Amino acid sequence: KTFVSKEIILYEGDISQNLYFLLNGSVKLYKVGRFENEVFLGILERGLLLDCTPNAKTFTSFCNLECICDSLVACFDGAKLQELLKLDFNILTLFFEATAQKLNLFSEVIQKNLIFDSTAKLAYSLFTEIDAFNGRKKQENAALLNIQPETLSRILNKLHRDSILTTDANGKIKILDSKKLQNIFKG
Repeated sequence: KTFVSKEIILYEGDISQNLYFLLNGSVKLYKVGRFENEVFLGILERGLLLDCTPNAKTFTSFCNLECICDSLVACFDGAKLQELLKLDFNILTLFFEATAQKLNLFSEVIQKNLIFDSTAKLAYSLFTEIDAFNGRKKQENAALLNIQPETLSRILNKLHRDSILTTDANGKIKILDSKKLQNIFKG
């Protein structure tokens, strides 16, 4: 099935008899906090959208799944897929790889949201995905980092003053000193 940008594939807590696998596109994973704020978990560009629990008859969505751009999603009958996984090692391997990718995403979420402060979150984001960062609006970047836009601006200004970043004529952020930037989140 094709989902369009901003379309919700599943809401947190939705129960499905199907498993969803993102083939092409980009999906934002987030939860809604107690004060109705979005808590960004990550972006998947390919892979399993629901966790595949062995012998489960239904699957529950851990978080909200919203398309960032038009996305192609394969939808499998969960019970039939589990039988197929038992029979075909190649397909099973594909699902193991997708699960490992999702575990890496959640490991990064834990690192960014529980270990890093706001400055380290921003430094990590710039270091690992500067093109994507430059492609988004300030409010979107702040939301994805789970910080306020004002905080984002203050940190960016400090990184500019410290000669770690610069902004080109097109308004795109460039890294001047990647070692110093990396030390912020590694140190």
